[in-house]
Formats: sequence, C-alpha cells, structure tokens
Amino acid sequence: MNTQYSILNTQYSILNNRIFKQALFFLLTPILLTGCPLEGDDGKSGTAGVDGINCWDSNSNRINDPEEDINADGVWDVKDCTFQTQVTQNPDADFNHQHICEALANLGEYPTGCPSASHTNPIGTLTEIIATLDVGDGQNAVSCNLEPNNGLLSVEPRYGEYYWILEGGFIANTTTIPLEDELGGIGKSCFNLCQADSECIASFANSSLQGGQLNYTCSLFHHSDTVEPWARLCSNEFTDCVRATGVLESAQRWSAICP
Repeated sequence: MNTQYSILNTQYSILNNRIFKQALFFLLTPILLTGCPLEGDDGKSGTAGVDGINCWDSNSNRINDPEEDINADGVWDVKDCTFQTQVTQNPDADFNHQHICEALANLGEYPTGCPSASHTNPIGTLTEIIATLDVGDGQNAVSCNLEPNNGLLSVEPRYGEYYWILEGGFIANTTTIPLEDELGGIGKSCFNLCQADSECIASFANSSLQGGQLNYTCSLFHHSDTVEPWARLCSNEFTDCVRATGVLESAQRWSAICP
C-alpha cells in the first residue's frame, strides 16, 4: 500500500512539474518576444542630394536670371515655364490673313476683316514703347501720349486682369528671334523688322522657352479698318504694364505707330 502511494505521489509531482513548465513557457514567451525588434535599426542618413533644375532655368545655372522671368512679374515659378508644342507651317508656304486680303483686293473684294477699299494706314512714327502712361484711373494706360494723341496701343482691364489692346491690328507675319538678337549687341530685331515693312503699324516680341532656349516670337501687325481691336494678356498687375521695369523691359517688347 505504501509502495502504491509513493508511486502515485511521484506521478503527481511529475504532472505538476510539467503543467508548471508549460504555464511558465506561455507566460514568458510574450515577454521575451517584446524585447526582440521585428525590424532592424535605421542606418545613418546620407549626404543630401543636389536640388533639381527648375523648369524656367534655361541655362541650368541654378540662378534666377532676369531673362528667365518670362512674364516679368518678379517671381520665378511655373508661370515662367513655356514650351514650343505647336506645329507650324514652312515659312515659305505660310498663307496668312494678309495674303488672303491682298488676293481678294486684287479681285475687287473687300470682306469684313480685310482693309476696306477706302482704307488708309495710320500716319505717325514707329516708336519703341518702353513704358505706358497711366490715364489717371490706375486701370487704363496709353502708349504714346494722352488725348488726342493716344496712338494705337493701350492697356485695359478685362476679366480681372490687364490686356494689351491694339486698335485695328492683325498679325501679318510671325518669326522667331534669338535672345541675343533682341536684347544683345544687335538688339531690337523685332522693331527693325517692323521698321523695314512699310505696312507695319506695330511689333510685339514675346519671350518664351523654345526647344530649351529662350527666344522671342516676333509678330508684325498690319492695319485694317474693319476688325475689332486685337487683345492679349499683359499681366495681372497693372503696374507691370506701365512701368519701364515691368514686362516692357524684356518679356513683352512693343513698338507702335505714334501720331
């Protein structure tokens, strides 16, 4: 009897030890796992990379050069990033509004939009417009003088912004001029092209990025007495269209006939 009791007691002790060990395993396992990170520590930060080139930085010198402020608003941002995406005609085969009007006039036809049979060109001197004159209301400006000699080019508010207005003007010819030919040693090439055209009443050299290079699109205007005034955005700031250091200095260069 004592022997059986001793055997049972031994088996009971072994069972208790096994249960204790299993319970201890389940209790300690989460604690042990808590101290084991699932991911390694982050390494040391490397040297900062070089900043990218801004889209308006045409010469990639990482400097905001004056000629890269395309809209001349004093801020270098995405508004200065323009690209040549339009497909254009071979200049030797380009047939424009001027050609159509001349061909119809030879047939005795003068449709609306073309100069009428009694049309005469404005008389005056082609003048480089380096600043415009505020008429006194802080919203409108003229190019040559105040009344009665305002000239053809003016500034008017439209749609909450400010627009160039050219009375009777239509684009007769457009060409591309390199930056150095408009602003460099040769200078004012667009003005010179207009001056060499006896029918030209105004020229407009507008800067833009074309093929990664800063060039000017030079538009030469002829006159018609049957067209609405030609309009184009100048700026959202009136002073940009008036002061000599605004868009007229380099971004949007005008010449126009002044009485």
